[in-house]
Amino acid sequence: MVRKPTKKSAFAIIVAAGSGHRYPGPQAKQFLNLCGQPLYLWSVKAFQKCRTITGIVVVGPQHNPEALLKMQQETTFFDKVIAVVAGGESRTASVCSGAAALTTATANLSNSDPILIHDGVRPLVTPELISKVVEQIGLNQIAIPTTTPTATVKKIIGKTITETINREEIGLAQTPQGVPYGLLCEALDHWRKEPTTKITDEGALIENLPLGKRAAITFINVEGEPGNLKITFPEELQQAESLLLKKMDKKEVPYKPCQATGFGYDVHAFAAERKLILGGIEIPGHTGLAGHSDADVLVHALVDALLGAVGAGDIGQHFPDHDPAFKDLCSLYFLDQTMKIVREKGFHLEAADITIVAEQPKLTPYIPAMLNMLRKTIASPCQINIKATTSEGLGFTGRREGIAAYAIVTVTAR
Repeated sequence: MVRKPTKKSAFAIIVAAGSGHRYPGPQAKQFLNLCGQPLYLWSVKAFQKCRTITGIVVVGPQHNPEALLKMQQETTFFDKVIAVVAGGESRTASVCSGAAALTTATANLSNSDPILIHDGVRPLVTPELISKVVEQIGLNQIAIPTTTPTATVKKIIGKTITETINREEIGLAQTPQGVPYGLLCEALDHWRKEPTTKITDEGALIENLPLGKRAAITFINVEGEPGNLKITFPEELQQAESLLLKKMDKKEVPYKPCQATGFGYDVHAFAAERKLILGGIEIPGHTGLAGHSDADVLVHALVDALLGAVGAGDIGQHFPDHDPAFKDLCSLYFLDQTMKIVREKGFHLEAADITIVAEQPKLTPYIPAMLNMLRKTIASPCQINIKATTSEGLGFTGRREGIAAYAIVTVTAR
């Protein structure tokens, strides 16, 4: 008997932890650019929009801390994202990580609460499909969206076709697949006893339970969506882009200028017993600046200008001053990571003009070394200019309370 579940809080685990080895290129496919955003982020947006979803856990790569940090930064503005965690060596191990994070982050989960597991490289999932899956999840009832093959299906053994299979009885599984929380935990606990068992989706995970338990579970088929593509090869990414652009309102299509300008500003007060670091080099014999990192005001202004030029927020979003990972860190790391963002968004830095304002020390002798350090970090041909000036005794810089820096950059689309 199919049970009609009652309305409950539903949670999602978006698995985006794979290496994507079948997709050509150095980048894991969940981070490929689709209309201006990484693939996995489109899935996050769909679950964020779905009213039936209360919380989202995103599972990222296990052995790529930089990618994981970037995912944490990119999902900051989605209020339903309650955790971004590292996955495991297999899909099911990654689901285990997501379920553990969900348990930790969410109080009072009940065994019947619907949990949806979604593949992060299915970017075109819709809130409507998500809601349909949620509606069919019960205490011993899971929901799997499927589509019917449009071509004739053959059974093959070796190189021999042995029979034609009735395609009306065949379903091609999609995600999200919905499982009640208690059953998901039970199935994951059972899999941990034999983690080498190959599990391809949550339906297979539940089928892996002992026969007596599995017999009590109802598997509900939900009509899937042809556009809910899984991106495995380049042609599927092109197809997804075409479908997405047709669906999107023209106002939603991310605008990418041929050329863009960014402006950055930063200021730090002097602080005793700190080294003065400007442009990535130490200025000897002078009091340093207060800050969470090395307080390199010049580099901070440049980073903010770059992020502004490519529409990627500001330095505080990407490198927050409350994160212990950035404590006393050389700010050239921020510049290096920001240049990766610039390149990932398809831009090239053409020129940067930086003005640093300080009564003391005299900085002109150090500008060549600063330029050399910035060029090494940026690591691509561009024009960089640094100017040092004073404020003629006016304002906080004139009172020798600190140093300010301004930066303007120009980037072009590649």
